[in-house]
Amino acid sequence: MNLRFAAGDIRIRVSTEEFAELCAGKSIGLTVNMPRGHAFRVKLNQTNAEQWQFDSDPTGLWLSIPRIELTGLAQGLPAKEGIKHAFLTNQDELQISLEIDVKKGGKKD
Repeated sequence: MNLRFAAGDIRIRVSTEEFAELCAGKSIGLTVNMPRGHAFRVKLNQTNAEQWQFDSDPTGLWLSIPRIELTGLAQGLPAKEGIKHAFLTNQDELQISLEIDVKKGGKKD
């Protein structure tokens, strides 16, 4: 899993193997170890709900993506475009995108 932060935007890129696990109903994640014993974690799940779900705190973020959107993305592979969802924030919105790394066999980063 590769994670990129920019103003108002979080891009998550996963390997084809990670995407297969996510589509099979398994959670996938990334842990970045920090100084002084801290860690930042990212966890992705699929949900039967119709809407994306997002939660975060200083230790990480948790994202649940509707199964129907994951299925649609899987049926369109290989493709450069992933899926996106915008969450309202206090100031504007946060755009989350999920992309599948189909280059080089989708090896893990």
